[in-house]
Amino acid sequence: MIADQHKVSPVSDSDKLAVAEVIQTERAARDQGQWARMAACYHPDSLVSISWIETSGPEFVAASERAFAAGLRHLHQMAPTLVTLSGDRALAETGCAILLGGRIGGVEVLVTSHARLHARVERRGDGAWRILRLGAVYFQDAMTARIPGEVPPLDPLRLAAYRPSLRFLSYLLEEGGKTPRADLAGIDRPELVEAMLGSEQAWLTTG
Repeated sequence: MIADQHKVSPVSDSDKLAVAEVIQTERAARDQGQWARMAACYHPDSLVSISWIETSGPEFVAASERAFAAGLRHLHQMAPTLVTLSGDRALAETGCAILLGGRIGGVEVLVTSHARLHARVERRGDGAWRILRLGAVYFQDAMTARIPGEVPPLDPLRLAAYRPSLRFLSYLLEEGGKTPRADLAGIDRPELVEAMLGSEQAWLTTG
């Protein structure tokens, strides 16, 4: 009986690897502009809800391609992916540092946003694991000038109005013409984090 408790299912191990692979592949493909490879990671009815957009997975790929063509680069430094399985459903959590470049008042800046990506991943009829929902919990961020000694002309009142968990990210997004979202899960809004994680767990266990 003790030996049985320590058995590891090779099927579960294989599935966990497949789920982690699709998460890591999706981000790597986006960073490298490999749009067909990125699109293959999403179900057609998937949802993406992150700092700059909330839309379907396929439209997110298209929007990413448009941004890439316009010269915008959002790069990702990914930690290992933690996978929780339940039948044909899985939750995947991945620590991530998001690197965003831009300009503020003519000064070239880099924003580093620390977050944890949360994905619902589902296996359907063809046996492939694909992303059904992608969201994130935001922790903190920072902004630096690309050229040492330069100082971006930040508006202190505008900066103070943004949420602490994604303050500089919001500033840079608005500078680029996007509307920062106030409804995202972040450690400064623990009730939103709790609601998001509860929803993820409910989805996993009711499938």
